[in-house]
Amino acid sequence: MEIKQLEYFIAVIECKSLNKAAERLYTSQPNVSKVLKRLETELGTRLVNRTSKGVVLTGFGDQLYEYSKNIMKTVRIVEEMAEDVVYDQLKVATFPSNMISRMLTDYYMGRTDKALHIKFLNGTVEKIVEYVHGLTVNIGVVFYPEHQERTFNQILNKKNLIFHRLRCCKVCIYAGPAHDFYSKESLKFSDLENLRFVQGSKDYFSMMEHVEALSNGVIKLNQIKHIIHTNSDHMMMNMLKYSDLCTLGIDFMKHNYHDNEIKKIAIEDSNSCIKVGYMMRNDLQLSSSEIDFIRHLRRLFESAL
Repeated sequence: MEIKQLEYFIAVIECKSLNKAAERLYTSQPNVSKVLKRLETELGTRLVNRTSKGVVLTGFGDQLYEYSKNIMKTVRIVEEMAEDVVYDQLKVATFPSNMISRMLTDYYMGRTDKALHIKFLNGTVEKIVEYVHGLTVNIGVVFYPEHQERTFNQILNKKNLIFHRLRCCKVCIYAGPAHDFYSKESLKFSDLENLRFVQGSKDYFSMMEHVEALSNGVIKLNQIKHIIHTNSDHMMMNMLKYSDLCTLGIDFMKHNYHDNEIKKIAIEDSNSCIKVGYMMRNDLQLSSSEIDFIRHLRRLFESAL
């Protein structure tokens, strides 16, 4: 037996008509009849008799009607109790990062109060800007090349967003055991021409799109070949771990991806700054959980120094 069946049964009795009950329930008359018939089948007895003047309760139906009203009153009380529970919200979007994902997991597990709704999205800088501007999320963690700061600030001003810098990072690559450079501690920008890459989704602020400026003209984008683009973290991780592909990234991780044997390799002649931080709407009041999350985020970047 389902609550829905009792709700339909009560509506039929109070409306004295299947058609009027259907109007009250915003459904069709055949559907009301079907639900009522299923309830009678489950109980093994008729609940109403249909007459020219409408429906009439049977003896058992009359008893069930009184019990059903009490049950529905109890259901409404429980629903009102549930509405009184206030859930704090944490809505955040970031660039793909296992470290930030793990930090968020640790943050959740460290909370004594679990009354928290979390929305966590990944995306490109352009996508995260739209998420924050449209209030899909309230915090957007992004990075962008320093030489694109003017363009980035113009977008922020247009969208009424503010950016708080957390750290300035250097460019590096990440590679797995199958990569020829896995044993190296560093390389030069000129070495990138001979490497195979897997990169995340392209957008205007992605590092690969600005590799010429980042390398001070040492290498141009059209010199880099064999690029696979994916928006899947799983695809990225497996490509790095099991193939000869590498990815261009930021020197942000405190430790290498030890669990997946993926290693960070510095780029010796990298002097460009990649600014990492979080954005939010200028007119938005963050929740207490979102403010607390930012504190954890700051500690994460400080510990990665």
